[in-house]
Order: sequence, then structure tokens, then C-alpha cells
Amino acid sequence: MTSRFAREVIFCAIAVALLIAPLAQAQASDSPQNYHWARKPFEFTVMAGNNVDSQWNDLLREAISNWNKSGTVTIKQVAGDTNAQNCNPSNGRIEVCSWRYGTQEGWLGLTRLYFDDSGDHIESVTVQFNDSFFDQSNGQYNTVSARQHTACHEMGHSIGLDHVNTNSCMNDSQNAVFNDLKPINKDYQQLSNTYDHKDSTTTVDGSQKKEKDKDKKKKKHKKRQGNATKEGGFFEPTSFPSVPSGLAGSETVTVQTLENGQKVVSYITWAE
Repeated sequence: MTSRFAREVIFCAIAVALLIAPLAQAQASDSPQNYHWARKPFEFTVMAGNNVDSQWNDLLREAISNWNKSGTVTIKQVAGDTNAQNCNPSNGRIEVCSWRYGTQEGWLGLTRLYFDDSGDHIESVTVQFNDSFFDQSNGQYNTVSARQHTACHEMGHSIGLDHVNTNSCMNDSQNAVFNDLKPINKDYQQLSNTYDHKDSTTTVDGSQKKEKDKDKKKKKHKKRQGNATKEGGFFEPTSFPSVPSGLAGSETVTVQTLENGQKVVSYITWAE
């Protein structure tokens, strides 16, 4: 069985296991999708539930600390609200899980963005680390660097970032897994650009800091918000194929619909 064919089989198995009908599948690209949480302040806090085992605690803490340097999004680690094996989503927050999900699944890290009813904003996120690869005796991913990259990479997805071709942890190449372990300034700038507007509602749980009264900034963001209303949702129109057409990259990005109609964007990082 070829590596590509094996990945296609695994991809289909994931879809069946989730009881979902794929709407779209696309390869990783350099252009950001601008998926984002809804919030009213320009700077906001989102909670991340810790459902990982002890070997991930420090790594998760470091990844969160690095992303919090952005000045745009503050990730606040809290107690987890799910079990690691199922890693179910919780409205308004991120749930981070580690478990031995199996090497047959083929993935190192899996992040799912669950969207609100309008399909415009992230409503909840699950992040999963597959210890079946990270705990392998003499395995190539059984290193601190591979774990640190994965934690940083998946947490970046959880706040709306896509892939890049820089020396950032958001680079999804196999070389980056062992060498690019932190965000860089370009990532922080992308977060600033993504959240450089005000939303009329909020999908993040918990209280937020009151927005500072800066007239100049308000005027700028009001204009941005007005332009955004003309663009429509992220999920239509779409002309992508409904099944995988090639899995050559290190990561696959899918757009899917659950049985209840909720849209889910999944980032699947594959092991070699």
C-alpha cells in the first residue's frame, strides 16, 4: 500500500468515525483563511482546558506563553472539561487533549474549529496530540522539539492562524517539526490583522476587558467592519471536491458539516 493511498484510506476512516459529510478539502496554502473568534474588544482572552498528561504540561504552558506575547489574543489555561480520549468541544473555549489515538490514524496533531450557526465565527476548538507517535520507543517524534512544535502549531490554529513558509512553528513541513518551535513576529502581525475589527457579538466564554476609548482606532475598525459585512460567510460558495484529491502535503485542511449542520474546519498534521 502506498503512503498516499494509505493516507486517503485514513482520511475516509476519520470522516466515517466522526459521522460527518465532507463539503470541501483543500491543500495548505500561504494565504490566511481569517477564521476567527467573535469578540467585541480588540484584545481578548480565550480559555484553554488542559486535558493532557504530565509530559505535555510544561510544553503546553510554554506554547501558550509564546502565543500570549502577540498582544492580541491571551490564552488562559484552565482545568479541562472533557476526557482526553473523546476530546469533545466546549462552547466558548479550547479543549486541549493528549491520548494514544493510534498510529493507524496516521496523524500527529489534529485541530478542529467548530463554527457558530452563521458559519462566520469560531465557537469552540479541540486540539489533540497523538501520543501513539510521540511515545514510540526510538521513534523520530519522541523528542522535546517535536512535541514543542506540535503544541505551538496546533495552538496557533486554535486562534485562527493558517500555515506559513517561514521559520515559524506554523510551518507544517517535516523539517519545521524538529526546528521551528516558536511563533515569530509575522505570526503576531497576522493575528493583529485578523482581529483588527469589532464583532457585534462574542463566541468566547468568560468576561473580557473593557475596550479602551480611542476615537481614531474606533473609526478605523468601524470602516473595516462595514467592509466585512459585504463578503459573506467562509463556507459558500465552494467548488472544492467532496473527497480527497491528493494528500501530498504534511497537513490536510478540510471543511466539513456535522449532522446538526454545524461547520467544522479540521487541520490534520500527518506523520511520515
